[in-house]
Amino acid sequence: MDSNPGPVSIILALLGIGERVHKRVYPRAHYTVKAGRTLAIGLYCGVNRPVGAKLNAATTDFRLVRRADWVILILVSVLLGIGLVGLRSIALSGAPSYFNRQILWALIGLCALLVGLIIDCERLGRYVGVIYGVNLCLLLIVAIAGNEAKGAVRWIGVGSFRFQPSEFSKLFIIVSLASLFNRRAGTTQHAAVFLRSLGHIALPVLLVLKQPDLGTAVSIIAVWVGISFIAGLPLRYHIIFAVAALGLFLIAWRIGFIHDYQIARLTACVNPDADPRGAGYQIRQARIAVGSGQLLGKGFGRGTQAHGRFIPERQTDFLFTVLAEEGGFVLCFGVIALYVWLLLRGWAIVGASREPMSRYVATGIVSMFSFHMAVNIGMTIGLLPVTGVPLPFMSYGGSSMIVSLAAVGLLVGISMRHERLVF
Repeated sequence: MDSNPGPVSIILALLGIGERVHKRVYPRAHYTVKAGRTLAIGLYCGVNRPVGAKLNAATTDFRLVRRADWVILILVSVLLGIGLVGLRSIALSGAPSYFNRQILWALIGLCALLVGLIIDCERLGRYVGVIYGVNLCLLLIVAIAGNEAKGAVRWIGVGSFRFQPSEFSKLFIIVSLASLFNRRAGTTQHAAVFLRSLGHIALPVLLVLKQPDLGTAVSIIAVWVGISFIAGLPLRYHIIFAVAALGLFLIAWRIGFIHDYQIARLTACVNPDADPRGAGYQIRQARIAVGSGQLLGKGFGRGTQAHGRFIPERQTDFLFTVLAEEGGFVLCFGVIALYVWLLLRGWAIVGASREPMSRYVATGIVSMFSFHMAVNIGMTIGLLPVTGVPLPFMSYGGSSMIVSLAAVGLLVGISMRHERLVF
C-alpha cells in the first residue's frame, strides 16, 4: 500500500485543519463537515488506486500537516507584514510600485511555499544532477546575455519580466550540496570530500562574483560552512578553507576580479567618515536614521531620512533603517526577536531531523537565513560592510521573496515529517 504524501491529499488535509476547534463549538455539525471532507477525499481516491489506500494516504497527510511547525509560518507572516508596512511608508513619498509589486511577489512566494511544503527532501537527491545543471545554465546565461542595472549584470529579462538567478542559485546549492554530503555519509573525514564539496560551489561562486554580487557569493559560502559542519567535516578543513579564501580574495583583488568599490565598502565600515560622500555615505546616513528613531520612533510615514531620500536603496538593502527611524528601538528589538525565534525554531528542526538529507537541507536554509539577517542588520547599523544582502521576507525583490518563501516551505515540510517540536 502506497502511503506517500501527495499534493492533492495534503491540500485536502489543510482544509480540515480546524477540525478540533469546530468540534468544540459545533459538536453536531462537526460530523457533517467531517463526513463531507471524507467524501471529497473518497472522490479523489477513486482516480487511480483503491479507495482504502487513498484514504489511508490522505489520513497520513493530515497527520503530517498537524505536525507542521506552524510557529515558523506565523513568524514569517508577521515579518512579511512588517516589511509591507515599511514599503507602504516608502510609497507615501512617491514610490507606490514597490508596495504593490511586493504584494504580488508575496502571493507568488506563497505558491512557492506550498510547493516546498509538499516536496520530500529525501527524493530531491534523485534530481541533483538536473538541479545543479539548471543552476549553472542560468548563471551562464546571465554572464553571456544578462540585463545590466546600476553597473551590475545580475538579471535575466523576458519582456517586462526580470528575475535574478543568483538568488535561486542559493536554494539550488543547498539541495545539491546536501545531496553530496548525504551520498558521502561516513567519509567526511577524508580530504577528497572536502575538496569535492569546494569544487561543487566553486564555479557558481565565481559566476556570481563576476556579475558582480559579493553578498550572494559569500552567502553561498556561508551555506557550505553550515552544511559541512553539521555533516561532520573536521574543523581543520574549515581553518584551511578560511586561510585559503583570504589568500584567494587578495589575489582576486590584485587582478581586478574584486572591484575597487567593493573594497571601499569593506573598509568604510571601519571609518565611514574618511569618505563621507563616497563609500561611507550609506553607512553614515543609515546610522543617522537608526539613531534618530530613538525609543518609539517618529511614526509611520514621518521618517525624515527615509522620505528625504537620504538613504539609498531604502526599499531593499536598507529597509531596516526605515523601520528603525519610524518605529524606533521597540520595533527594531521586536523584528530582531522575531528573526531570532525563527532561527531557533529552524535549528531545532535541524536537530530533530532523522534523515541526513533533510537535516543538511534544513541546515543550509537556516544558515542562509542566519547570514542574511546578521549581515543586513549589521550593515545598516554600521557594524558590517555594505554587501547588498536583502533582509529575508522584508526587503523588496521578487526573486528574493520567492526563494525565501520556498525555503520556508521546504523547512516546514521537513518538520512535518518528524515529531512535533516542543519549544
